[in-house]
Amino acid sequence: MPNGSTKAQANGSERQGYPWSSDQPPPGYQRLDFAAVNAPRLTHQLFRFPAKFHSPVVHTLIRAYTTAGQTIFDPFCGSGTLLLAAMAERRHAVGSDVDPVAVFAAAVKAHRFRPGHLRASWALLLSLLESAARSPDDYDDLRLNDIEQNEYENGLSKEGLWKPAIPNLLHWFRRYVVVDLARILDRISNVDVPETHRKFFRLTFASIIRKASNADPIPVSGLEVTSYMRKLDAAGRVINPFDLYLKATEKAMDAVESYWQASSPKTRVSVFQADATALSSRLMNQMDAVITSPPYHNAVDYYRRHQLEMFWLGFTNTHAERLALLPKYIGRPRVRKEDPLLGRRDELEQLSRHWYKKIQAVSGGRADAFVHYVLSMKDVINQLATIVREDGPLIFVLGHSDWNGSKIPTSDLFMEIVGESFRLEDKLWYPVKNRYMSYGRHNGADIDQEYVLVFRRGNR
Repeated sequence: MPNGSTKAQANGSERQGYPWSSDQPPPGYQRLDFAAVNAPRLTHQLFRFPAKFHSPVVHTLIRAYTTAGQTIFDPFCGSGTLLLAAMAERRHAVGSDVDPVAVFAAAVKAHRFRPGHLRASWALLLSLLESAARSPDDYDDLRLNDIEQNEYENGLSKEGLWKPAIPNLLHWFRRYVVVDLARILDRISNVDVPETHRKFFRLTFASIIRKASNADPIPVSGLEVTSYMRKLDAAGRVINPFDLYLKATEKAMDAVESYWQASSPKTRVSVFQADATALSSRLMNQMDAVITSPPYHNAVDYYRRHQLEMFWLGFTNTHAERLALLPKYIGRPRVRKEDPLLGRRDELEQLSRHWYKKIQAVSGGRADAFVHYVLSMKDVINQLATIVREDGPLIFVLGHSDWNGSKIPTSDLFMEIVGESFRLEDKLWYPVKNRYMSYGRHNGADIDQEYVLVFRRGNR
C-alpha cells in the first residue's frame, strides 16, 4: 500500500530518475509511490500501443493488492501490459479486449517462447527474406520515386503475392512498399516453423507496418498522413521494410529472452476477444482481482489507430467487415443515433446528467458519445460484479480528460456508477510526464495525470 508524505514520495521518485516535481495531490487522493519498483522490460515493446499501462504502476498495484498464485483479470487488456507484469509477479492472468489486433499482440507477447528454438526458426526465415530483399542501391533510387503502376501490378501477380483490401491503399503506402511488405508476409506464411513462432513473426511484422507507411507513427489519436511526414518524404525519406523488419525482430528476440527469464512456467495466462459489456458468459471461474485501465472517453480512437495492422494481419478482409466491429468499441468520439444505449439516458445519475447537459449545450453528437461511454462502463461494472470473488479488489486506472476548457472528472463518474456491489477502499494518483504517456487531442482531451480507484467486492 502507498505510504508516506507526498514530499517524501516525490523525492523518492526523483532519486530513481523519474522527472517529477513534488506536485500536490488532488483533494482526497494519495500519491501512488512506485519509485522503488524496478519493472523488467519483458516483451512490452514488441508492439507500439497507445496510452497503455505504465509498467511500474502495474507492478506496484499487483504487489499491493494481490498475492502470488492468484488470478488477475483485465477486461481492457490492450497489448497485454498487465498480463506480462502478472506473469513476472507469479500471478495467473486472464485478459480480454474487443480489438483483434490488441488480443493478438497480447497473446504473442505473453507466450513463453524458448529463446533457442525461436532463434532457430528466425534463422530459417531470415534466409528466405535475404533472397527477397532489394539492394541498398534500389532503395536509394526510391528515395524520391516509386515503381510504376504496371511494375507494381505485374510484380504482385507474377510472384503470387497477396495485398490487403485497405481502402485507399496507395494513399497509405508507396507501391514498392506494398510489394515489399507482401514479400515479407509471404515468407512468414510459408516458412517451415511451429505455428506459435509464425505468430511471433507476424507480430514483429505488424510492428513495422506503421513505420513503413505514409502515416505518422507518433500520434496516438488515430491514423493520418501529417504535414510532418510529407516533409520527410519530400526530403527523401528511405523506407526499407526488410531492414525495419530485421531490426524489429532482432530486438524482439532479446525481449523474449528477458521474458523467459523473468516469468515462470507455473503461471498461466490466457487472452480472448470479447465485448467487455458481455463478459460473464465467457468466464467460468471467478477472478481473484481485476486491474484494468478502461478506454479514455473521446481521447484515443483505437478503431482507427489499428486500421492498417488489422487489414495486413487478415483480421478483417473488407471495409464492411471492419465496420461491423465499430459499435463494440467504448470511448469513441461518435456513435450512431440509433445506438440502443442512447435510449437509456434516464439511467444517468446526478453527476453524469450534469455533464451530459453541459456537453449537449455545445455538441449533441459529443453528448451522445458521453452517454454511450458512461452507460457502457456501467454495463461493464455490472459484469465485473459477477466475475470478481467476494472481497476481491476491482482497480481502475483512469485519466481525466479536458473538454471545451473544462476537466471531466472521470474518477468521480466511476465512483458514481460503480454500484452497490463494490465499496471504495483507496483513491490514488500520479503525474504523467513523459511523451509516451501524456498526449493531447485537437479537442483538448489532454491527459497529464492518472488516477487509481480501488474498490472491494461486497456491499458498501
